[in-house]
Amino acid sequence: MARDGRVRVAVVNDYELVVEGVARLLSQYPDQLNVCDRVVMGEPIKTPVDVALYDTYGRIGIAAPSLRALADTAGIGRVAVFSLDVGPDLIAEGRAAGATGFISKGLSGAEIADAIVRVAGGEEVVAIAAEPEALSEELDWPGRSDDLTERQSQVLTLVAEGLSNREIAAALYLSPETVKGYIAQVFAKLGLRNRVEATNYVRDSGAFSRYQPV
Repeated sequence: MARDGRVRVAVVNDYELVVEGVARLLSQYPDQLNVCDRVVMGEPIKTPVDVALYDTYGRIGIAAPSLRALADTAGIGRVAVFSLDVGPDLIAEGRAAGATGFISKGLSGAEIADAIVRVAGGEEVVAIAAEPEALSEELDWPGRSDDLTERQSQVLTLVAEGLSNREIAAALYLSPETVKGYIAQVFAKLGLRNRVEATNYVRDSGAFSRYQPV
């Protein structure tokens, strides 16, 4: 930890919009946390941190390589997973990749901050909301301005990456029928007719642009 006793945190995801939203939320707890780095996956960690908090947006079920890379990075004390759904499959995948914290987005901001402090202190933490609250207004994700929920946005992202319904279901720990329902909801909200138009929407939206190494 820093000399002032605060936990040094790096917020990590593939999307800048997501990273900034999580950083805004955590910055409300300056007595406990020092959000000293905002990292779009692929960029270097600029300063040593106690906890790298990895938001699984767009990477649920396929986050293992990123988690493993963070766990192996010098200057990162511990890795915690921040997710809409914290279930047995995600926990097993994360543990195998080196994560020691699993924190639900359904928790209050104060509970999220407390969970991060516990991870930094060496605990293996599974922090799940008994009665999930609505997601904080500080959190953000691509497509939120077009009224997409985070889940709908995640599904759309994977559609645009060319995954089949069955592959999306496996990545998000859902059934293929549930994925089919989410796709129908997304198409209706955005006025899309097919996957080609969905891919074009994602391509043309700056919010969906992932970091691409040069």
